[in-house]
Amino acid sequence: MFRWRILAVALVPCGATLAAAQGTVRPIDPVFVRAQTMVSDGNGAAGRALVDSVLKATPPYAPLYPVALFWRASLASNAADAESDYKHIVVDYPLAPQAEDALLRLAQLELARGDRDAALSHLQRIPRDYPRSKSLARASYWTARVLFEKNDVPNACAANANALSQATADEIELRNQIQYQGQRCPTVAASSVAANPPATDAVGGPPAPSVTTPSVTPPSVTPPSVTPPATVTASSTKPVTAPPVTAAPARQEKVQPPAEARDATPSIVVPMKPSPSPAPVKATLATGGYSVQVAAYNHKADAEKLVATLVQRGYQARVDGDILPFRVRIGLYATENDAESALKRIKAKHMDGFVARVPAR
Repeated sequence: MFRWRILAVALVPCGATLAAAQGTVRPIDPVFVRAQTMVSDGNGAAGRALVDSVLKATPPYAPLYPVALFWRASLASNAADAESDYKHIVVDYPLAPQAEDALLRLAQLELARGDRDAALSHLQRIPRDYPRSKSLARASYWTARVLFEKNDVPNACAANANALSQATADEIELRNQIQYQGQRCPTVAASSVAANPPATDAVGGPPAPSVTTPSVTPPSVTPPSVTPPATVTASSTKPVTAPPVTAAPARQEKVQPPAEARDATPSIVVPMKPSPSPAPVKATLATGGYSVQVAAYNHKADAEKLVATLVQRGYQARVDGDILPFRVRIGLYATENDAESALKRIKAKHMDGFVARVPAR
């Protein structure tokens, strides 16, 4: 929660910068500017209520709708609400100008919670899906930052150099951040040493011997390299894993005499297995439920094409909605927790989405 507050403070001025960039395409609605002023002045509830009123009065297919979603996410009071709106933009409005910035914000949120792999996945989508994006330099900078945290220095330095080449001359602050981060790269460190050579000794000779002696310390490094065989043999000894296997049956034989306990457990488990499966289906068909939404299209034929692909891959996919956007959704679940579990499995297959409420039919 503390990391989200720090990130939120950093994103509020960034929202103004992004809005200014979008203002070159179309003017900014003064309602959003007023809402941001309210939040900055400490009246966050009123500012967010103002954005909510715009969303309620705007149809989902209008160009203003993803703009309002982006503003509501930028001014959200917690990370969960912001993440939900950013995902809504990425999935339902991938062609909106705000989609690439929403991906960048999602990556920052994932990094704030410590999920570096998820952050990297969002960042890598920006150059892949939006090769002409104005956020390429910033995405490369954050990619390098994530890779540095993963201790992948070579790829981090390559991404950082790419960010510097993509940054424009007027992005002074971003260029300063990229150059400062680039000091962690070996080539930059070597160039700084060459620019500031060490002082010579009183005798006048360079302190080369003192520099080479630390680098010749492999003798101290080799003893640890000799010790790994001991650790390998300790870890690779199969007799260590064998005793627990042999000990387990011995314990089971001691527990086996109370056959009533063993008979009781199957009798409890057997009725539990059939009951959960039909119950959610009946609840879902009768009163609606939850699904995982993975895409939305303006043309129903495109949505049906994706559904056919997902069905071939084993997903229970369908097209929801009779008017655009035509939403592609997977599964029907009685509870939101079940849908969240399904979303985790879908993300493991390198697909993105979010949990959506399915109205009763």
